[in-house]
Amino acid sequence: MRLDKRRAALAVLVPALLLLGLSTRPWAVGEAKDVLSMGATQVSGGAAAPGVVGLTVVTIVALLGLMTGGRVIRAVSGTVLVIAAFGALVLTLLPALRPVQTVADAVARELARTTAPAATGSTTVWAWLAVVDAVLLCVGAVAAAVSSRSWAGLSGRYERGTRPESGPRGEVRTAWDELSEGSDPTLRDAPDET
Repeated sequence: MRLDKRRAALAVLVPALLLLGLSTRPWAVGEAKDVLSMGATQVSGGAAAPGVVGLTVVTIVALLGLMTGGRVIRAVSGTVLVIAAFGALVLTLLPALRPVQTVADAVARELARTTAPAATGSTTVWAWLAVVDAVLLCVGAVAAAVSSRSWAGLSGRYERGTRPESGPRGEVRTAWDELSEGSDPTLRDAPDET
């Protein structure tokens, strides 16, 4: 499926911003079986998977490079975009599948311990929504990266002047080529004297 620039931007930007918002919600809830940590613990997405926020920001920056760069920049940005999106999916999926470990690790950080205490935990609906959103981000990133191969860069649109003439095989002809062939390129642009 080929996307134009506007649809590709929406396919990446909407899930990325939604994932940033979902990372502020609790992804796991539970209790630690420790004397110093009594009561329920809620672990936000940003605390459960701190790399998700960074990778989501990377997808937004890579999208900007994809939209504005030339052919090489688009290739590099598309690769970075896809890798960052899949990295965000993996980091989102891990806390959703291991809520007990997520709660235990959060309590250990809170108590400044090197070992995690025994804990109970369950995944919230926010974590599963984040996983679904990360899947959508991956699909949008792949579609945008593939579609970007047919896009024109911004640089040609904003350059001043006309493009040089092409030779018989499509190579760009310069004033030096005209001089080599015996014609004076300065006479071509001179005003007519009548």
